[in-house]
Amino acid sequence: MIKIYNIKNKKLNDKLTLNNIKSKDIKRSHLFIDCFKPTKKEIEILASRFSLQQFDINLALDTESRPRILDHEKCSTIIFASVLSSKSKSRKSKLKTASFGMFLCNNCLILIRDTPLDSIEKFKSLTDDKKVNELAKGSGYMTYLIMDFVFDSYFQIADFIDDEINRLESKVFKNPDETTVKNIFRIKTELIYMHKALTANREVIASIEKGYLRNIRTADIKRFAYVYHDATQLIDIEGTYRDIITGILDIYVSTVSNKLNNIIKKMTAMASFILIPTLISGIYGMNFRFLPEFAWKYGYVFALGLMVISVVIMYFYFKRKKWL
Repeated sequence: MIKIYNIKNKKLNDKLTLNNIKSKDIKRSHLFIDCFKPTKKEIEILASRFSLQQFDINLALDTESRPRILDHEKCSTIIFASVLSSKSKSRKSKLKTASFGMFLCNNCLILIRDTPLDSIEKFKSLTDDKKVNELAKGSGYMTYLIMDFVFDSYFQIADFIDDEINRLESKVFKNPDETTVKNIFRIKTELIYMHKALTANREVIASIEKGYLRNIRTADIKRFAYVYHDATQLIDIEGTYRDIITGILDIYVSTVSNKLNNIIKKMTAMASFILIPTLISGIYGMNFRFLPEFAWKYGYVFALGLMVISVVIMYFYFKRKKWL
């Protein structure tokens, strides 16, 4: 599916198709083309009209491509990583990142992607006047804007992870179980993937700031300092979350160990209630011919009373030591 945006008579024109784009539209207009899962025919038209490299297109459609930049004479390519669409306020599925491609050709920005992205949905949600205002600033600014929207999605995911970490902290102290430790390892894995995507994205932005792409104007390069700051901040947040989640895992292990110790203490105390009465009954159950209490009238009652008293004394002792 391909959606084309450009400015016509100072108004937004989103009725263009690939077949009716003219050479003057490519050279003079500010075009923004969003290609979501393009067909082979659409890819052929894009490649011929805008001098796109097939290798670059393949990278853009590969969701696992490492973010990078490729600069050609007629077109510059940026492979960037974004988190997948997260429309709900709570996450039940595992966080995933996906790469997409941005192609800058003169005044045209072409997005080629194989997955839905919140950043594009955010652009589509803008008013027509706002879209015209953004498009009029050129392809370099539009590249910065898309990156800014991508990092907004990362910040949203970071907020979700923060909420999950807070819930895990509460659960670890109250009632840790197998689900808790699974969630801890899930979040830890998500943070690792997030770190890889963010560090690669930051390298891309750093390359743009150094002026490695000829199709981004010098005036627009300064804007990328803002998204570089966002990338650095997100990496710091992700690092903090990883430290916290590691601490939660340590707390989980300590909590489980303490619970096991308490169970062993209680079992030891309960076994002790049986141990001394068993000792007493064992002494008086010995088959010796002469026992002092053997012919005593109250010997049986005395033995039972001794057992009860020993159990009561041990009960209060363990209670005082907080073993029960």
